[in-house]
Amino acid sequence: MTSMTLDAATWTRIAARIFVAWGTSEEAAGMIARSLVDSDLAGVTGHGLIRVSDYINHARSGWVRPGAKPSIVRQTPTITVVDGGYGFGQPAVHFALDASMPKARAQGIAAASILHCGHIGRIGEYAEKAAAQGLVTIVAASSGGKGGYVVPYGGVERVFSTNPFAAGVPAGTHPPFIMDFATSVVAAGKMELAPDKDMPIPEGWAIKADGHPARTAREFLEGGGLLPFGGHKGYALTLFVELLCGAVTGAGVPMSRKPEPGPGYGGNSAFLIVLDVGHFTDTAAFASNVDALFTRLEGVKPAPGFDGVVIPGAPERAKRRQNAATGITVQPEIWERMRSVAEERGVRLDDLVAGGSGG
Repeated sequence: MTSMTLDAATWTRIAARIFVAWGTSEEAAGMIARSLVDSDLAGVTGHGLIRVSDYINHARSGWVRPGAKPSIVRQTPTITVVDGGYGFGQPAVHFALDASMPKARAQGIAAASILHCGHIGRIGEYAEKAAAQGLVTIVAASSGGKGGYVVPYGGVERVFSTNPFAAGVPAGTHPPFIMDFATSVVAAGKMELAPDKDMPIPEGWAIKADGHPARTAREFLEGGGLLPFGGHKGYALTLFVELLCGAVTGAGVPMSRKPEPGPGYGGNSAFLIVLDVGHFTDTAAFASNVDALFTRLEGVKPAPGFDGVVIPGAPERAKRRQNAATGITVQPEIWERMRSVAEERGVRLDDLVAGGSGG
C-alpha cells in the first residue's frame, strides 16, 4: 500500500460520495466532506479524512442516523435550541450558526445549543465562518454523558472529554483572530494514532492508571488519563465547558456509570454565542483597534528561539496555503479504510482518483 496525494477538491468529492452512499443527503455530505478536508488543509489531521471511516462506523453502529436533519425545537429572538436528530454533527452546528447570525445582527447577541448529533469536527471552522461575516463568536463542545479521557485536576479517574473551546474575532485589514484548542494538554488522538505506542511522550501530557506520569502512549492508553492544560486553571475551563455544553443544553454530564452505546454515542453537544459588534461600539473604530493591536503584537521583539509573535489563526492559514499547493496526503491505512467503507455500499472511487491531481 502507498499513500495517496490529491487536491482538496478531489478529496471533497471522494468523501462526499462515501457519505451519500451511506444515506446522507448531497447537501449534508458536502458539508461534512468540506469540514474534514479543510481540517487536513489546516494541518489539524485528527479532524480530517481520518474521520471518514470512523463516522461510517458510527452510522453502522446506530450511533448516527445518516439521513437525519437538524431542527429547531425552541427559539426566541436571541435563542435557538437545535436537535440534530442524531444525524452527523457538522450540519447541525452550521444549521444553528446560520440561525443565530441573523438574530445577532438584529439583537446584538444570540446563543444556540446543539444536542443529539454526531462528532462536530474542528470547532474553529464555525468561528471562521462567523468571523468572515464580521461577527464575534464563541463555540464550545463536550461529549455529553459519555465523557472521555481527561482527568480532573487532583484526580486520577477519567471524567471529561477534551472539551474544545473556540472563538473568532474579525479585524479590519488583518485576518481574523481564530482560537481553537482542546482543554486538555494534548488531544487523545495524538497517542491513539501514534504508530509506535512505546515511544516516549512529554511529561505533563498524561498520567498512568495509578496517577503517576505516563512516559509512553501505551501507559496512557492502559487506563491512564489526559491532563487538563494549565493545571487547576485548565481544569476550571474544562469543567465550565462541560457545564455549558452538558448541563445547559440538557445533553447530560459524565457520571461514574457511562451511558450504554446507542443513538448519539460518540457524538457531541455544543453551545455557541454570536455577537454583532455594531450593537456595542462603532464598527470602524473596533476594526481599527483590532488592527492596531495585531500590528503592535507582530512588531514585538521576538523572544529567543522564536521568529515572532503569532496571532491565533495564522498557523492554520499558512498550513492551508501550503497544502492547497502541494495537495493532501492520506496514509495508506486511512485510504484503505475509506475505500473499504465505499465498497461496502458498492461504490467505487477510481474515477475520482483518476480525475484528481496531486496539488
